Amino acid sequence: MAIKFRGAALVGLLALAAPIIFIHRSHASDHADTPNIAANPGEDISDVFMFPSPTNPNNVVLVMNVHPLIGAGMGTRTYFDPNVLYQMKIDNTGDGVEDLVIQAKFGQPGPNQTVSIVGPVKPTTTGSNNVVEKGNPKVGTYNTTFSPQAGMTVFCGPREDPFFFDLDQFFTIFPDRATPINGVPVSNPNVPQAGSWRPAPGAGVTNPAQDFLSVHQFNVLSIVVELPKSMLLK
Repeated sequence: MAIKFRGAALVGLLALAAPIIFIHRSHASDHADTPNIAANPGEDISDVFMFPSPTNPNNVVLVMNVHPLIGAGMGTRTYFDPNVLYQMKIDNTGDGVEDLVIQAKFGQPGPNQTVSIVGPVKPTTTGSNNVVEKGNPKVGTYNTTFSPQAGMTVFCGPREDPFFFDLDQFFTIFPDRATPINGVPVSNPNVPQAGSWRPAPGAGVTNPAQDFLSVHQFNVLSIVVELPKSMLLK
């Protein structure tokens, strides 16, 4: 079976810096931006997060969200793509090259889809050349928390999409950006119809920004890893 390699890098872990995807700092979210990725949602990394554990100051939480725009009621019937190698790459020396990798590999889709986690381990290769690293991971199950090794907990399953995005205003500012998704061309695609975002909701605010994702109850598939910070320094 061919494996489509896809990954994300988390860099600057010691400082708990903002997430970085393959060396480039991420300031936005990706949801079905092109026809190809819209047709292969299992390969679509919508967001990557890194933050201190809310329950253990010695731990850090890494989150990779994929398969965006899952409709209401479809979360527990949407599964990870078994042909994709999901990766979290960690640079703990600041040179822009991953020193460790955490890999997630999934079995055939279904309510009992298996989850295999390897790492954090030193990668055999770096950059865009990726291989499934050797290991003897404990196998978990979709939508169920498990511990691949002592000190690490993992959850892989559906969650509410946490990203706030005023999509209607986005399409007003950038009229052509809807076309790759719906295939409908617009007139004057390069002429913005608005020059700014709408204000945040609040008392007295008229025509406030509206979160398209929560209003329509869209979900994502989340790979959540909590582990001691020390495991990412080896």
